[in-house]
Amino acid sequence: MTSKDDLINSMVELEEEKTYELVNALLNEGTNARDIIDILREAVDIIGKKYNEKEYFLTELVMAGELFQGSAEILEPHLKEDQKAEEPKGVVVVGTVKGDVHDIGKNIFVTLLKSAGFEVHDLGVDIPPEEFVKKVKETKADYVGYSGLLTVALENMKRTTELLKEAGLRDELKIIIGGLPVDEMWMEVAQADAFTDNAFQGVEKIKEWAGDK
Repeated sequence: MTSKDDLINSMVELEEEKTYELVNALLNEGTNARDIIDILREAVDIIGKKYNEKEYFLTELVMAGELFQGSAEILEPHLKEDQKAEEPKGVVVVGTVKGDVHDIGKNIFVTLLKSAGFEVHDLGVDIPPEEFVKKVKETKADYVGYSGLLTVALENMKRTTELLKEAGLRDELKIIIGGLPVDEMWMEVAQADAFTDNAFQGVEKIKEWAGDK
């Protein structure tokens, strides 16, 4: 039997091939895909602590994000099977705003939202405000997530919210912004409802809004 600790250790040590092998082994042994996501989340939390303690640096953080994403791609068909019989808990539109192309944190956020039972529309990176508005209208979204790591992103977050207001959509939405530099000031300027520099905390906030605590 493959153990949870084996997977956590291989992920924390950033052993790509071994991590994917263990994810597949757990699936073959009948472990639920969402449970495997939770194990991977634990590993990413440990990696985050190592980063905060200066034991790991940005390179390791990016590698961990890519490893999590690769593992999630293995799990995604199984997550979809789990969710077929369920109504989505809400509709979320997510994207990295215009002027920024960083996506590791966004991709983890999207994967976690899907695994939590939300319908997610990922617009990608360098997305102009008009594209957010168009997708919110099209999907009747409940929540919007703006992602950005660069200071140039803040102005486009603000502009996106202003366009959502002009379209009469803002009052129906909850908006969360995410990225390493975001703080309360960013949230106020962007006229958002919440901010986070942690994908896991961001998902918990949306679950809270959806009444899924």
